[in-house]
Amino acid sequence: MEIWNSQPLGAQLAQPMTVGSMETYVFAKPYFHPETCLVAVDQGQLVGFAHVALSRDLNYQTESVSYAYLSLALVAGHADHAAVTNALLDQAETLAQEAGAAQLLIGGAPPLGPFYFGLAGGSHNVGVPSTFEVLRHQLDQRDYQVIGEYLAMRSNIHGFRPAVSREMMQIRRSFSVEANYSPPPLDWLNSCIYMHFERSQFDLIPKLNSAVAASATFIDLPHYSQLWGVHAAALVTVEALEDGDQTKSNYLLGEALRQLAETGVGRIETQIDKEDLAGYAMLRTLGFDEAYQSTRMAKTF
Repeated sequence: MEIWNSQPLGAQLAQPMTVGSMETYVFAKPYFHPETCLVAVDQGQLVGFAHVALSRDLNYQTESVSYAYLSLALVAGHADHAAVTNALLDQAETLAQEAGAAQLLIGGAPPLGPFYFGLAGGSHNVGVPSTFEVLRHQLDQRDYQVIGEYLAMRSNIHGFRPAVSREMMQIRRSFSVEANYSPPPLDWLNSCIYMHFERSQFDLIPKLNSAVAASATFIDLPHYSQLWGVHAAALVTVEALEDGDQTKSNYLLGEALRQLAETGVGRIETQIDKEDLAGYAMLRTLGFDEAYQSTRMAKTF
């Protein structure tokens, strides 16, 4: 916790972190294994840690390890930050290879990482945040390849009101937005990731039938709310199920943000693939601005 809390406030880490929160949100997960959490010690002092997750631990139906994640690596209290980072990466790669993984990925896989959701990496914990400059430099030196780039977007939604247009009015006449603050259970892995967080689901429903046309999911971020001093939530998924119509997704998100603002939520963060130009334009229309970038990287053995 001392290493975590010594990091700069702009490092996209929820602070202050406590032993109780780490135990509840990370160590208590059913797929956590202590032997994959590495620590760096110099002259009796703990100076860094790196946490690896093996693919077999994230799927109880398989015994094989096809890949591994480096969920997080933090260093503090040492004069040679780069040397400690390098040593942790050495051990992480060795652990992944000895387990049989063919690839080590940094962070999680879209849409979420298996650990540290709501604690590190903002709303998704995917890739290396641009604030982790030493780690990114070391990964470049070790021949890690960029496999995806993401933009973290934020919007302060206090008093939010969606834009009104002829197109939006037409959707309003034909559809309603239903909020479900106790949505149905998810699959095993996502249930484990979200198990301690409040989840809200907003569905766009045609007035003439009950088939869901679009759906959006938000997760409360209590640790970031404490850091930022405002009730915060993450937009983790938005999907047009009926016909892929972006306009319906835009309307749904606008209505969802309005309803969330009315319940006291003040800030929303999400991450979007830099290649998703339509999604980026939609978020900008809804008042989201870029906060930082994340880069997914991987090394093949």
